[in-house]
Amino acid sequence: MIIARCVLIHPYAKEKNTMTKKEKEKIIIPTLFILVAILTIISLPREGQFKYQYQKGSPWMYENLDAAFDFPIIKTDEELRLEREKITRHFTPYFLLKPDIEAEQLRAFSSEAIRVELSDELQSKLLSLYKTIYSRGIMDNARYNELNPETGLALVQGKMADKKSSAEIFSHQTAREYFQNRIETFSKREVEAMRSSRIDFSIFIVPNLIYDESTTFAVQSSSLQDISLTKGIVYTGQRIISKGEIVTGTTEQTLNSMRAEYNSKIGFSGSIPLLIVGQTLIIILTLFVIFILIQAIRPKMLHNIAELIFTLFLFLLVVGGSSLVYKIGPSALYLLPFPVIVLFLDSFFPTRFSLPVYILFLIPLAVITDGYHLLLINLIVGGIAVYVFRFWGRGWQQFLSALFVFIAFLLTDLAFHLISEGTFNQLNGTIVRNYGIASILMIASYPLVFLFEKIFGFVSLSRLRDLADTGNKALRELSEKAPGTMQHSLQVANLAKTAARTIGADALLCRVGALYHDIGKINNPQYFGENQTASFNPHSLLNPRESARIVIQHVEDGKVLAKKFGLPSLVSDFIETHHGRTRTEAFYTTWCNEGGDPANVEDFTYEGQLPTTPEHVIVMLADAVEAACRSLKDYTPESISSMVNKMVRQRVSEDQLQNADITYRSLRRIQETFKVQIQEMYHSRITYPKRKRLK
Repeated sequence: MIIARCVLIHPYAKEKNTMTKKEKEKIIIPTLFILVAILTIISLPREGQFKYQYQKGSPWMYENLDAAFDFPIIKTDEELRLEREKITRHFTPYFLLKPDIEAEQLRAFSSEAIRVELSDELQSKLLSLYKTIYSRGIMDNARYNELNPETGLALVQGKMADKKSSAEIFSHQTAREYFQNRIETFSKREVEAMRSSRIDFSIFIVPNLIYDESTTFAVQSSSLQDISLTKGIVYTGQRIISKGEIVTGTTEQTLNSMRAEYNSKIGFSGSIPLLIVGQTLIIILTLFVIFILIQAIRPKMLHNIAELIFTLFLFLLVVGGSSLVYKIGPSALYLLPFPVIVLFLDSFFPTRFSLPVYILFLIPLAVITDGYHLLLINLIVGGIAVYVFRFWGRGWQQFLSALFVFIAFLLTDLAFHLISEGTFNQLNGTIVRNYGIASILMIASYPLVFLFEKIFGFVSLSRLRDLADTGNKALRELSEKAPGTMQHSLQVANLAKTAARTIGADALLCRVGALYHDIGKINNPQYFGENQTASFNPHSLLNPRESARIVIQHVEDGKVLAKKFGLPSLVSDFIETHHGRTRTEAFYTTWCNEGGDPANVEDFTYEGQLPTTPEHVIVMLADAVEAACRSLKDYTPESISSMVNKMVRQRVSEDQLQNADITYRSLRRIQETFKVQIQEMYHSRITYPKRKRLK
C-alpha cells in the first residue's frame, strides 16, 4: 500500500511543479517543427520529378505512353565511350617535316666528301640520292611502327597538311635500306671509292619527320568534343511504350531521355507552385510521423528540448545537405556518408528509436532524386553500420567497420543492378570510388559525436563504455584507496544493470552510475564499514553527530571528485541521488539513545537530490539493498526477500521516490530481480568433509 501511495501522489506533485515548463514546451516544440519544415522546404531543389518508375526487363505498369513533347534520344555512356575509342583509335597523327635537319646532314656529308676527295660526279649522285630520300620523309622506327595503315599520317609543311599513307614515307630503317640498294647500282669505280674512304654514308640519313603533339592533341580534342550526345529525335505524339510491354534496353534509353528532358523543362514551366506544394506536403507528413514516433518510443524527448533540437538538426542536415549537393551534381549524392547519421543517433538514443528515425530521415531523398535507389541502399547500409559499430567502434577498429560498410555498399548496389540489368556492366571504377569515399567520410565524420556531446550536453554510448572500464583513473584510485567500497560498487552495478534490463531502462547508464555513486569515499575510506577491519572502528572515537557528518560528507566529496575526473553530469547525478534525503539511521538512533535531542534530525540527513529517473531509483535501491543484505546472518530466500521488501518500503515511505518517473509495476519487478540476484551472490556453499587420518 505504501508503494502504491508513492505512485499515486507522484502525478499531482509533478504536474504542480512543472506546469510552467509544460506551457513553454507547448510553444517551443511546434515552433521547432515549423522552423525545421520551413528551412527544409526552402533547401529543396525546384525540379519536378518524373512520375514513372521502371526497370529494364520488367513490364510497363502504366497506361500507353506517348511523347508529350519533342525530345532527342540521349546516347548511353557505353555508346559515347565506344565512339571516343573509335576516334582515338582511327585518328590521324600530325608530323612536322623539318628541312633544317636535311640541310644540316647534307652540309656534313659535303664536308666529309671534300675531306676524302670524292669526285664531283660521285658527290653529285650521292647528294641527289639524299635529297630524294629526305623529300619523301623519314620517321623514327618506333613511331613508324605505331602508325595505323588505315589512317596514315598528316604531314605538316608550313601552314599546309597533306595526308599520306605509311607506304609513302620511309622509316629510318627502310630509308637506309633504300640507300644501300641504290648504292649497288653505282659503277664499280664509284663503289670502290666510297669503300676506300672508310665512311658509312648512311649515317647522314636521319629522321626528319617529328611528331607534332600539340596539333595532334588539339585536333583530336576538337573531334571528341564534336561527338553528338544524342541520336535521333522522338516527336510529339510518338508511341514510346505500351501497357504491359517489357522495358528493353532501347526503350529504357528513350525513357531516360524523356525523363532528362522533362526534368530540365519543368524548371521553366508554370507548375513550380504545385511542385512546392507537393514538396511541402511530403516534408510536413514526414515530420509529423517523426513526431508520432518520438511520442510512441521516446516520449521524454518532448520534455528534453536539447534532444529534440539535436534530432531535428540531423533531419535538416540530411535533407538540406542532400539538396545542396544535388544542385552541385546528382551523382555526388553517392559520396555522402548517410550511415553516419544513424551512428550519431545510436550514440545517444536506443537502437529501437534511432533506426526508425533514420529511415524517416531518408524519405525526402525520394523527393530530391527521381527514384528510391539511393534511399534503399543507405537504408540497408545504415542498419549494417549500427550493427558492426557495436563490435568495432573504438580506435583503429573503426576502419574495420568502414571496410564492412564499404562492402555492404558494393553488395547492395550490385544486388540492385543485377535486378535491373542482369549484368555486371554497371560495376565500374566510379561506383567503387564513390562508395570508398563515402565509407572514409563516415569514419572522418564520426568524431563529431564528441562535439555533439559538448554542444547538447549528451553522453554517448562510447563515453559510457569508457567510464564503465574499471581500469580508468577514477575507478583505479577508488580500488586502491577504498577497496571495500569498490567491491560494493561492483555488486551494486551488477544488481542495477540486471534490474534495468528487466524494466527496459538504460542498463549501461545504471552500471556506470553505480560504479561512481560512492566515489566520494576516496577521501575518508576508513570511516565506512566496507573498508574497516574487525579490530578498529574510527567511529568509536567520535560522537554520533560527528560520525554522521563525516559519512554524509562523502556525497559532497563525490561531487568535487566528479568534476576532478571530468565525469559528465548524467553520471554525477547518481552521486547526489543515491541517498536522496534519507537519514544515517544508525547514528541518529545512537544519538537519541545517548540522550541527544531528536529535533537535530537535519544533522543526520543527507542533503542530496531526490531521484527523478528510473535509473536513479534503481541505483538508490540497489545501493540500499546490497548494503543491508551484508548485515544478514543467514542468506536464506526468506531473509533476503524480507530485507529487500523492507528497504524498498522504507525508501517509498520516506517519500524518496516522489519525483521519480517510475510505476508500481516497475518497482515490483525491480524487487523480484534483486531477490534473485542477491540469492545468487550469497548462495550457501557446501561443507567439504575432512579426511580421516589413517591408522
